[in-house]
Amino acid sequence: MRNWLRELRMNKGYTMKDMGEKLGISESYYCAIENGDRQKKMDMLIASGLATIFSIPVAKIVSFEKQQSHPPIK
Repeated sequence: MRNWLRELRMNKGYTMKDMGEKLGISESYYCAIENGDRQKKMDMLIASGLATIFSIPVAKIVSFEKQQSHPPIK
């Protein structure tokens, strides 16, 4: 699960359907991305679209993805 993506979406008040429309993909495909079932290694087209939607640099999305794959050791 990409909690970082869910949090960004919810903070903007967007539904999964909204996100799918903004990215030009189906709601179900977006849902699979957020749940981590699709785009295990997020491609640049999706990352770029998310960066635009959330007004953040693509590098921030890359950072979120790295943290998601390698959680910090406690």
